[in-house]
Amino acid sequence: MKVGFPSTLVQILTSFVGILMNSILITFSSTAVAVYGICIRINGISTVGSHGITNGLIPIVAYNYGAADRERVAGAVRWSLLYGVLFYLFFFAVLKLAPAWVLRIFEASDYMLAIGIPALRILALAWLVAVPALVISAGLQGLSMGMSSMILTMARQAVLPFVFAGISSRFGDLELLWTGFILAEFLGIPLAAWFWRKGYGQLESSTFCCSCWRKVLEALERS
Repeated sequence: MKVGFPSTLVQILTSFVGILMNSILITFSSTAVAVYGICIRINGISTVGSHGITNGLIPIVAYNYGAADRERVAGAVRWSLLYGVLFYLFFFAVLKLAPAWVLRIFEASDYMLAIGIPALRILALAWLVAVPALVISAGLQGLSMGMSSMILTMARQAVLPFVFAGISSRFGDLELLWTGFILAEFLGIPLAAWFWRKGYGQLESSTFCCSCWRKVLEALERS
């Protein structure tokens, strides 16, 4: 429940954020709303490898957290960061180099291409920057820090993008609005690092307690 409830809450709130984001985009045009919807679908496809890695990371961190094995927890997170980026790089190259081809899969009109091409190129970079926070969020769940993971996810996927979108919409620049997603992910990295240091310090205390307990047991066995 400690891990599952915050994750459920994130899914619910993310849906409401999507509605709020559409209410901002409709002030530009209905096509901007359609482009955002397409980008969300493309995000689900292009980041599937990274999400698969993080789903596998949670039990690995949890098992080694229970065993108080700090090195394996740190190693699992490092490898997940590497593989998460590698799995996404192919999609990143396609989205940066051939965004028009991707949008035509959705039968995009010329006006939609004019809006969607810069949007897709900007958001492709945002999704790349998101990988570290995505991995750390999964690692926090493995450390039973579900609330910290929820706060991190909501900050970078909901609160900050919505705030930046609200501010940039006043300037009437749609590309500036998409850029807010990159800024939100960049700001999510130091927040993720802070939460991870906190959780990893907790693991260090657990390791110390386990080592003391093992010494007590060894002393009892010798006596």
